[in-house]
Amino acid sequence: MISAYLMEELIMDKKELAKKIDHTMLKIGASREDIIKICKEAVENKFASVAIFPSNIEIAKEVLSNSEVKICVAISYPFGCDPISSKIFEIKGAIKRGADELDMVMNISALKSGRYDLVRREFEYFFEAADGRVTKIILENSVLTKDEIITACMLAEDCGLDFVKTSTGFNKWGTTVDDVRLIKSIVGNKIKIKASGGIKTYQQAIELIKAGASRIGTSSSVFIVN
Repeated sequence: MISAYLMEELIMDKKELAKKIDHTMLKIGASREDIIKICKEAVENKFASVAIFPSNIEIAKEVLSNSEVKICVAISYPFGCDPISSKIFEIKGAIKRGADELDMVMNISALKSGRYDLVRREFEYFFEAADGRVTKIILENSVLTKDEIITACMLAEDCGLDFVKTSTGFNKWGTTVDDVRLIKSIVGNKIKIKASGGIKTYQQAIELIKAGASRIGTSSSVFIVN
């Protein structure tokens, strides 16, 4: 049997883990009730944020108004192929309506085409438009080479972004420990890492954090911490 001391220690570990989780609802068919449900779960479990689409910000604000849970908004999700002007418009609109954190999918095509000047410009505009909010740039590691991941991480660091995020969860596989280790080897402690995509268990989450992730994005948050 597990001693009372060890059980208490395990529960404390899970409370600390909850503070690193972005409780996610980015399903196409998510209803108002779905958004309310995840917001209430986020408050109850003290998750870092709820990750939602811009159109659901007002719903989240109603539930989270008296809590410390942040509103994390997905920008140009899940493909990132919108022009910079559209992304900036979406960011500013999200902030105006109450976004605290912004997860933006980068222009993957531009990176893979070697158009690094365009990627840099997009990152710079992202930083500027966020106006002090937490910025997370989504790389989509599953479709990138190691050299492309290295380039994207270096550009994100140069442009002052807060997080590099591994995946949207919509392409091929989600995230792996190797993904996080690679990013950590590039950015060190200069920029944080958000691991997301296919994270469904407590063990997965802990392994990703040990590899260097500071934030976990998952829709299995409640199961993981309980």
